[in-house]
Amino acid sequence: MTFLNSLPDNSVRRLTKVLIRTIHLVGIAGLFGNAMMGSYESTYVTLTIASGVVLTLMEAWSGPIWLVQLRGIALYLKLLLLLPVHFYPNTAVPCLVAVIAISGFMSHAPSWIRYFSVLHWKVVLSQDDILG
Repeated sequence: MTFLNSLPDNSVRRLTKVLIRTIHLVGIAGLFGNAMMGSYESTYVTLTIASGVVLTLMEAWSGPIWLVQLRGIALYLKLLLLLPVHFYPNTAVPCLVAVIAISGFMSHAPSWIRYFSVLHWKVVLSQDDILG
């Protein structure tokens, strides 16, 4: 048995998400560093947006339920927090701090928080949880 054959079925998808998330973190770090220095480097913006879109599409591909779970709602909130940065660049640092704080909290929050559905008002892990 080879090493690749011994991996669980979701290993490639999981490793891909870890790689994309790592790229996303590098983009956010560069974006935040630039905001702290009062400069603008489009490479970090592009890296952050592109990796964020890929991560969002990967989550959406797994099922639309995440759109109404708190982990999806956190994404909407982070996007709303980034909107003023475009119009008022001096808000970049506090907005990015808030985005990073939300991301850190949601990444490490227990599943009963991340998977809580605001539409169903209960923890929803799969389509089966909605039906029963």
